[in-house]
Amino acid sequence: MKKEIFLVASCLAIFTAGQVFAEDEPISDDGPIIEAIKNSKPLIDVRYRFETKDQDGFAQDAYSNTIRTRLGFETGEVYNLKVLVEFENVASIGDDHFNSTTNGRTQFPVIADPNVTEINRAQVTFTGIDKTAITVGRQRFNLNNHRFVGAVDFRQNQQTFDAARFSTKLIDHVTFDYLYISRVHRIFGDNNPAGEFNSDSHVLSAIIDGDELGTLKTYGVILDLEETPALSSQSWGARYENIVTLDEDAGIKLGVVAEYATQSDNAANPIDYREAYLHGEASLSVAPFTGKLGYEKLGGDGTSSFKTPLATLHKFQGFADVFLVTPAAGLQDVYGTIAYNWKNAPFGTGVKFFATYHDFKSDVGSLDLGDEFDAGMSVKFCKHWSINLKGAVYNGGASNIADRNLIWAALRFQY
Repeated sequence: MKKEIFLVASCLAIFTAGQVFAEDEPISDDGPIIEAIKNSKPLIDVRYRFETKDQDGFAQDAYSNTIRTRLGFETGEVYNLKVLVEFENVASIGDDHFNSTTNGRTQFPVIADPNVTEINRAQVTFTGIDKTAITVGRQRFNLNNHRFVGAVDFRQNQQTFDAARFSTKLIDHVTFDYLYISRVHRIFGDNNPAGEFNSDSHVLSAIIDGDELGTLKTYGVILDLEETPALSSQSWGARYENIVTLDEDAGIKLGVVAEYATQSDNAANPIDYREAYLHGEASLSVAPFTGKLGYEKLGGDGTSSFKTPLATLHKFQGFADVFLVTPAAGLQDVYGTIAYNWKNAPFGTGVKFFATYHDFKSDVGSLDLGDEFDAGMSVKFCKHWSINLKGAVYNGGASNIADRNLIWAALRFQY
């Protein structure tokens, strides 16, 4: 109840501030409400997806046909305030031949796209302070590359947060963000016992843009998750990114990423631990080709490990989602990617191809945890439409982790 009172009080405070800051702001003859409606824009995002999954240990393969619909609107700005409301529905088409985590079809492998209907976002933003935005309500938030906090947009039901956010660029070349999270609405939906986390969590971020010297991103993620205290932690880290153009005419560029973070227990976590995160990546682009080689490590000691429960986990350590929870012995991932970006394809506005190979080992003992090959393509056409095709093949190798093969095909409309 305290969290709901906090959010309501924050909304009222923002509205009051909007009145004060906007006393001299001219309003059209139609009045502020009509003006806001006139300047509103619709939000439409519809995605159909077919997904199939073949996993060892199950007599039957899983396949799903789901359609995700998001409809909403964002008002124009009046009195330095704007409002965004967005509804979301995920529906399975035909018989459920998969375990959605809520449909009871446990004879099939998990495809975590349950049927849901919910408010995806409902937020108020105040922009009356120079180069600053304050947003209160249910909102989407991505921290840096989504490794610690993300919206999990790959799954049909998006992850959003009941939160208050303060974002400012008052200092040149510096962006500061603070997010207080009172509740996490996870991809599993309200019908799953793990569909929501009550939270008393904080996210801090400072991004320093050094132009040709690169970008430094520092962050802190302090999680207090009431339903799962073992996931409560505090993480502090820094990420450096830079791309250097060697030959602009030939499209030759070098890229580098270096990131380090440390994590320890927080709040009611019953385990006293400290682990480290390490990520390095080098890339070379010779347009339209790009190659990447990277290494990512989430530390573990056999009892506890570095975890990122609010991340967009599908982006990392392979599309087969084998390591959504970091093994207690930790995880090392050596990966390589080759990509081709066809910007002027004759049948669309752009086509991208990629292929990635992952080699997995534990942090403790460097034990074999298998390997994975991912490949796919995306096509954007007619401005608002896109098609995505991709697949993943995971081989557990000497580990006892089940082999699995997955294929996805999606058609998406966004406006």
